[in-house]
Amino acid sequence: MSTLPLAELAALGAAICWTFTAILAAPGVHHFGAVAFNRYRVVFAATVLIVITSVMGLWSSMTDNAVIALIGSSLVGIVVGDTALMQALKRIGPRRNSVLFATSAPMAAGMGFLWLGETLSTNLLIGCGLILAGVVNAVWWGRKASGEHRLEKISGHLGLGILLGLTAAFGQAAGAVMAKPVLLAGADPIAASAIRVGFAAVVLLLVRLLPFAWAKANAKPTVTFVLRTMSSATLGLVLGMTLVVYALGAGEVGIVMTLSAITPVLILPVVWFITGQRPSLGSWLGAGLVVIGSSVLFLSH
Repeated sequence: MSTLPLAELAALGAAICWTFTAILAAPGVHHFGAVAFNRYRVVFAATVLIVITSVMGLWSSMTDNAVIALIGSSLVGIVVGDTALMQALKRIGPRRNSVLFATSAPMAAGMGFLWLGETLSTNLLIGCGLILAGVVNAVWWGRKASGEHRLEKISGHLGLGILLGLTAAFGQAAGAVMAKPVLLAGADPIAASAIRVGFAAVVLLLVRLLPFAWAKANAKPTVTFVLRTMSSATLGLVLGMTLVVYALGAGEVGIVMTLSAITPVLILPVVWFITGQRPSLGSWLGAGLVVIGSSVLFLSH
């Protein structure tokens, strides 16, 4: 029996985790600064993953070549990608950031086709196209013109925020493609996540030593922000990252990245609940396209 439907569910689970991660992280990146906040969450997540991997005895599934590949995946996907993601989140807010991050799906599908020899079937292309159209539609009309909550405000230059969001998407896609062969070779998803996040933690701790203001925290930790950081790390890097790593090992990169990229649609009702601003009709139309696109992917398997 194919394991792909389970992989798709894992990818959807990752999208749900990342939806709440974006909301939890938004105040943190403004309080600590994007680089410092990402460092705190990565170090915490790495500690949790390393402990879990050690207790469960999962290190034996890793080979030297696998570790090298995962380090490369970590450098591109977490060190560069996640840091850019937090920088973009600080500038353009969670909703806009999510739609830019969703472009990792077609990027990953293209990379999987070019480098891994994965097929681009008609159903896959239709499903991905519907989901991406729904994502763009949902976010383009994701709020009403009147009023702007702090989660919707643009801080700094919009163009820079867009560039950082696209950089984060590219890093996520490239990191996923680099990790795929390791997972196909039998590496445990939790151990793979521990190596990826653990290496990123070491790099970000070294960055802290640089004599630059952007590498330091803007404010001291408080109980509230520590709890937010830990929650964001647990949902986004421990649970969400492990789910998507598992999904990559069992399914095709393009499908997994597409399903895990529907966060912009899932985030709409969450933002509505927090801000009290009901999303427009166009945003719900986008959500419908995403549901149809997801159905096409499920039915194709």
